[in-house]
Amino acid sequence: MNFNAYILDWSMDDYAQLRQGLATFGFTFEQEGQSEHIRVVVPFERAEEFASLCRAHLNSPFNYVDIQYPNEKKTVIVFKQETFVVSNSEDNERVKTQAIQMGLPPAQADWATSF
Repeated sequence: MNFNAYILDWSMDDYAQLRQGLATFGFTFEQEGQSEHIRVVVPFERAEEFASLCRAHLNSPFNYVDIQYPNEKKTVIVFKQETFVVSNSEDNERVKTQAIQMGLPPAQADWATSF
């Protein structure tokens, strides 16, 4: 299975409802080991649908979910208010700056990228 999104339970409100929404909309996911964190398969053409589900449950403006698309050479970063598609280092730096301005600690603004 090619999981490309990782959702941390502590970054979400009503985590059970998010999981139910993922199942309802047909996303493939699994719980990771003993934790409540889940990994999700998000096809590129369904990124915005997945982002909408996540945005409804993110519990802070600076918490995020990232979706990796190595074949497309893109990373999608989902924040509560906005979704960004990162396809080069300039985009990545711009999104990191915005995330830090929203309150994300700089050490957490070092997400993996697929460009």
